[in-house]
Amino acid sequence: MSDAESILEYAERFFALVEAGDIEAVSALYHDDITVWHNYDDVDQSKEENLATLGGIAGRYDKFGYARPRHTALEDGFLRQHVIEVERNGRAASIPAILRVYVQDGRIRRIEEYFDRRELEAVLAA
Repeated sequence: MSDAESILEYAERFFALVEAGDIEAVSALYHDDITVWHNYDDVDQSKEENLATLGGIAGRYDKFGYARPRHTALEDGFLRQHVIEVERNGRAASIPAILRVYVQDGRIRRIEEYFDRRELEAVLAA
């Protein structure tokens, strides 16, 4: 996937699927041995662990979405900046995040996600 326009379309489609909760379609975009790393716990999630995390979003929040997305095409994937918008039990948070996504052979090989989890935990504690 070397064409910058197509990788940016791919990025938009991937995050639209995550936001919509279409875990089966997200799974199809992942390599079987994908790793998803987060700065807040320094742990690599497996495909199954990450899909379970994404699949549980609807049960954790009253509202969930991404605002102000920006994508940058890279030679081996893309960079995504956005604001995670969440609400639960009347509490809301807007959390800036950045993800480095590595794409190989049309599927995602690795994701590295950076955001401040303290704001998210405050909403979850409500």
